[in-house]
Amino acid sequence: MSKDKSLSPSTPASQEHRQRLLDGLALALASQAFADITIADIVAQARVSKRTFYEQFASKEACLLALGERLSEQTLALIVAHYRMEEDWVTQLRNVTHAYLSSLERQPAVMRAVYLDLLTIGPAGLALRRRMGQRFADFLIMQVEAFRVMEPDKRPLTPAMATAVVGGVNELILQAIERDEAGQLSQLTPTVTDFIQAVISSLETELMPPSSGQ
Repeated sequence: MSKDKSLSPSTPASQEHRQRLLDGLALALASQAFADITIADIVAQARVSKRTFYEQFASKEACLLALGERLSEQTLALIVAHYRMEEDWVTQLRNVTHAYLSSLERQPAVMRAVYLDLLTIGPAGLALRRRMGQRFADFLIMQVEAFRVMEPDKRPLTPAMATAVVGGVNELILQAIERDEAGQLSQLTPTVTDFIQAVISSLETELMPPSSGQ
């Protein structure tokens, strides 16, 4: 018996079902730990059938991965929307950081699942977390490159340094989650802004030449 192809991923109906299922998982996460959530819980919140679920996802883990991707895309879109090239870079940094943290704090249960539960579902979860971090790192690199058009003496932000910055920010977010403060992440804006500003400011300092051994 051939599989019903009437709801391919590209059809509006399929896309609507997919978004409803992601919303259903997000709603379930607001009251349950991911480990306790069943597919029946997700479809009940989404008001669709189990058949519809399996047309979209192979498992609840696959649904969580898709939810994480959506959160990442939403966050990146907000960052881009708050980027103003005409403003000084410190103001830009503060606005972008606030938009990033505020986006996460509006979905504390989803954010907690993405930051913690994704790591329990194997390589796919870890790969998604890395992609999410890489997107923010790439944005920071792009921002520094934009500054360098006007300040050519500034050194580039290397991929390794950008990754280290994102790792530091993620650690602050994880600490907030552990303190049950996932819904107050925007309060980290001054700390994160100061941290990233210090890193970017350090690029204005010329690299010291290697010691001559004298």
